[in-house]
Amino acid sequence: VNLFNQRKNKSFNYKPKFQDEEVKPSNEMSNKWDEIKQTRKHQNKNGMRLTGWLIIFILVIVLWYVLSNYEL
Repeated sequence: VNLFNQRKNKSFNYKPKFQDEEVKPSNEMSNKWDEIKQTRKHQNKNGMRLTGWLIIFILVIVLWYVLSNYEL
């Protein structure tokens, strides 16, 4: 029974009409992409630190306000 068998994807043997066979894709784009990813990783870490400190600061102020109005 064909219950668990999935259909295979169609495959095409497409060859562009106007492409030079001698031209090879360069790694220039992948190198640029790797550089961008590395710089974004560093930026995100610093941004998260600032956001974390800001959240902690706001929580301390709220806790301080709540405890200062609390009477036994």
